[in-house]
Amino acid sequence: MQGFRRSSPIFLRLILAFIIILTPLFVIMLAFIDKGKEELRDKISESMMDRNTNVLHSLEIESERILRLLPEFVLDKDLLILAANGAELDDYDKVEKIQAIQRRLKLVKQSSPFISEVKTYIPSIDRTILSSQYLTSINVQEFTAMAALDSHEGSLVSWEGRLWIRFRYGGGLNNRPLFVQSVELSLPEMTKLLSDTNRSLGISTELVRFSADSSISTGNDPERTEWLKSRLQKGGDHAGIEYVSYHKEPYMVVYRKSLQLGMYMVSFIPESSLLGELRKYETRLWILFAVSLTLIVIFSYWIYRIIHKPLKKLVVTFKSMKNGHLRLIEVPRRNDEFAYLYQGYNDMVGTLDDLIREVYHQKIISQRHELKRLQSQINPHFLYNCLFVLNQLILSGELETSYRFSLFVGQYFQFMTRDGADEIPLQAEIAHSQTYINIQKICFADRVDVCIPEQISFKHAWIIPRLIVQPVIENAYKYAFGNKHSGGKLRIHVNEDETGIAIHIEDNGDNLTDLDILKLQERVISTPGNNEDISGLHNVHRRIQLKFGQESGISLGRSSLGGLRVSLLFKVAPTKNQGEIEHASIIGSR
Repeated sequence: MQGFRRSSPIFLRLILAFIIILTPLFVIMLAFIDKGKEELRDKISESMMDRNTNVLHSLEIESERILRLLPEFVLDKDLLILAANGAELDDYDKVEKIQAIQRRLKLVKQSSPFISEVKTYIPSIDRTILSSQYLTSINVQEFTAMAALDSHEGSLVSWEGRLWIRFRYGGGLNNRPLFVQSVELSLPEMTKLLSDTNRSLGISTELVRFSADSSISTGNDPERTEWLKSRLQKGGDHAGIEYVSYHKEPYMVVYRKSLQLGMYMVSFIPESSLLGELRKYETRLWILFAVSLTLIVIFSYWIYRIIHKPLKKLVVTFKSMKNGHLRLIEVPRRNDEFAYLYQGYNDMVGTLDDLIREVYHQKIISQRHELKRLQSQINPHFLYNCLFVLNQLILSGELETSYRFSLFVGQYFQFMTRDGADEIPLQAEIAHSQTYINIQKICFADRVDVCIPEQISFKHAWIIPRLIVQPVIENAYKYAFGNKHSGGKLRIHVNEDETGIAIHIEDNGDNLTDLDILKLQERVISTPGNNEDISGLHNVHRRIQLKFGQESGISLGRSSLGGLRVSLLFKVAPTKNQGEIEHASIIGSR
C-alpha cells in the first residue's frame, strides 16, 4: 500500500474522486424521474380529457343533426296521410306512400355511419316502415318503449342493450301517438371509433350509460361496466381524473359525462404502460447509487490525503507568489505528478527572480527612453514661420495683434522648452493646444473657422504624455488647410464615460479619399521604417499606447464635416486625485 501511494498516477486517483461528483447527479436524476412522472400523468390526463370531450361533442352534434332530420317527416304529406287515414287508402296509394317514406328513411340511414337502422311506427296500419325492409308488423314492446313519455324528445333511449333516438308525433299522455320515428345507433361503430386511437399504449375507452333497469356499454367487459356503474353513480361528478386499482392493477381513469346524451365516456390507462420504463430506470439508478455510495465512503479519506492536501499546499504557495512573495516549496518524496509540479514551480520561481532583475526593469527603462526620444522629435520649422508672421505684423503696423501674437508664441515655446515631468494633466495639454490655435487664427486670418466648446469639464484628473493633442491639430492645419484660401472648418469635441475618454479633431479637408484614410490608419498603427518620419500621428499613437495600453491610441475616419476625423482614445481607468476635479475650464475661443 505504501509503494502504491508513492508511485500510482494521479489520473487513477482522480477517477475515484469523480465518484463524489456523481452523488448529486443521482439525486437530480431521481428528481427528474419523479418530475417526469407527474408531468407525464398530467399531460396524458389533459390529452385524454380533451379527446373525450371532443368525441362526446362530435356525438352530441351528430345526435342533434339526426334529431333535426326526424321532424322533417312531420311535414311530409305522405306520412301524415298514411298515419291518419292509412286504413281508408287503397293498396296502390298505400304502397306508393310507403315507398316514398322508405326512400327518405334510407337517406337518413346513409347520412351517418353511427346509424344502424331508421324506423317509423304507424299504429293506424299496424306496420313498421324500415329503411332496409319493405313492411313489417309493429313490435309492441319496442313500440311501447319508443312511444313512452318518460324522457324528452331527442334524448337517448336504452332498451334491451340498444341505444335509440326517437321522435313521437301526436297523442297525449294516455293516447297513442299518430306515429313514432326512431333511429337505432350502432354500438359497433362507436366502439370502433373509440378503439382507433391510443391502442399502442394499451388505453381502452368506452361509452357507458346507466339506467334503472339496465346498463349499456361499448366495452367488452361486463364486470368492469358494473364496477364503473357503482363508482360513477356514487361520485356524481360529470368529469374527473382518478387513480384506481382494478383487479390489483393501477389505472388512471379519465371520465366525462354528456348531459345531452346521458352517457359517460371513460378511458382506462394502465400505469404500467406509461411509467413502466421510468420505473425500470429508477430501480437501476437506486442500485447504482447504492454501489457508488459504498465506494465513496471507502475511498473518500484516501482521496483526501493523496490529492486535496498537496493541492491545497500548492494553491497556498501560488497565492503567496501572487502577493509578491517568491518562496520555494518542499518537494514530496513520492514520485508522482505533484512532485513534478512542485519541482517545476521551484524552477519557475528561480527563473522569474532572474527575469525580474534582468528583463522587467530593463523594459521599463527602455520604454522611458523611447518616450523621451519620441517627445524630443518636435519640428523646429514652426518657430521660423512664427518669426516671419511676427515680422509681417510689425511692418504692417498692427501693434495690438503683434503684441498678442508674440505673447502666444512665448507661451507656446515656454511649454515646449521648459523642463518638467514626461506626463502632464490633460487640462494643461488642452490649454497648450488652445495657445497653438490662437497662433494659427492670426496666421490663417479668416481662412479657418474653429468650433470649440467654450468650456469643457472632465470627471477625472487625466494624466497623459506631453504633446498629444497639439500635434494632431497641427497636422490638420498643415494638410487640410494648407491650400485652402477660405472656408476651412476645424471642430474639436470630447466624449468621456466610465471606460475612458475620446478627443475628436475633425476638419473639412478635401484631399483625402476613403482609401487614403485606410492607408493612413495602417501607417499610423504599423511600425515605421528606418527612413520614415514618425514625428506625426504615429508619434502620438505610440506614446498613447506606451501610457495606456494597446487598446488606446489613434483612430482615423471620415469626418461629418467631409474631411478627416482623428480620435484620440484613452481606454484605461483614469488616475484620480483627491476629491475629483468637478470642473476644469480648458478651452475658450477668444
